Amino acid sequence: MAAFNTGQTTDMTQTFSAHFYPEGFADSQTVMVLLDASGWLSFQAFDKKYRCPFNRVTVSDRLGRSPRFLTLPELGRLETRDNDFVDMALRHFGHQGERTLWLPKLERAPLWILGLLIVVVVTGWATYRHGIPAMARVTAPLVPDKVRELAGNEALGWMERGWLTPTQLSDERQQELRQTFDRHFGDQLTGLNVRVLFYSSDAFGANAFALPDGTLVFTDQFVELVNEAEFLAVAAHEIGHVQHDHGIRGIISSSALVAATLLITGDSEALSEIIVTAPYALAQLSYSRDMEREADTAAMELMLAAGLDRKAFASALQKMMDSHGAGGDGSRAWEEYLSSHPATDERIQRFE
Repeated sequence: MAAFNTGQTTDMTQTFSAHFYPEGFADSQTVMVLLDASGWLSFQAFDKKYRCPFNRVTVSDRLGRSPRFLTLPELGRLETRDNDFVDMALRHFGHQGERTLWLPKLERAPLWILGLLIVVVVTGWATYRHGIPAMARVTAPLVPDKVRELAGNEALGWMERGWLTPTQLSDERQQELRQTFDRHFGDQLTGLNVRVLFYSSDAFGANAFALPDGTLVFTDQFVELVNEAEFLAVAAHEIGHVQHDHGIRGIISSSALVAATLLITGDSEALSEIIVTAPYALAQLSYSRDMEREADTAAMELMLAAGLDRKAFASALQKMMDSHGAGGDGSRAWEEYLSSHPATDERIQRFE
């Protein structure tokens, strides 16, 4: 784009440089526009003379140093960077576009800018903290079972390739645990496609987690650490995650956040990365405190219905926390990969 000259004054006549785009044509030409004292714009372009009364011109808002557009009815459009001259003309001729002159004033008002920045930050935080989770809660039930199954299988495949190894538990021990699980919770899992799997994992250690398709994974290290009541208590908590669709809600929330960030930064082509990296993101998913509270409440209800002592959940959490090297105050984070139950004193006390 060619550089624009500053408006020049000759008596009551003003001139400024602009690009002219004729109506219905893509070509443009640099022109010198004259605005006379009577309020008429005139210039010559493409071997033709143009005239238009200034009070019929539509002037675009001023935004920083961006070019302004002056739309001439049935003639075309002028583009100019001589914003100061345009503002002066708007004031002088009482043009209706004068109402837009608050924009440059606002740009030079630090308090307004600070206020707008605060509004943007607060709005962003509210969207992240409440808006996206609410959207995920509403849309999660609409996700087809096939998508849940695909998400669960892909995440499990990721973990099998790096973090999980085949279980060392005997077939008899696995069958015994599944039968115990079915005996206590089978009647309460109507509508849920829950299955129980066992893996060994040096990376996860004593751990258990739920996948979006209803798969519950328990590590050998966890089974060896707890007794039967504690196993069932943690299983009830993981069932709570499945009941409340936390896996799918987590995927929707994280994907929405990434998508929003990419769109804001203009890197829309990178949206495809969400699909590519979704299984890995799911494998590292850590549930929010609100989701943990929901799962804890569901666990209490399931354990009450099954006639289990809820203190078993508190003792299981304490054992798991100790096995991962966390102190008694729970200050050390022990979930390095996927953990759907960060043990804290608050949660332990709730079950005691």
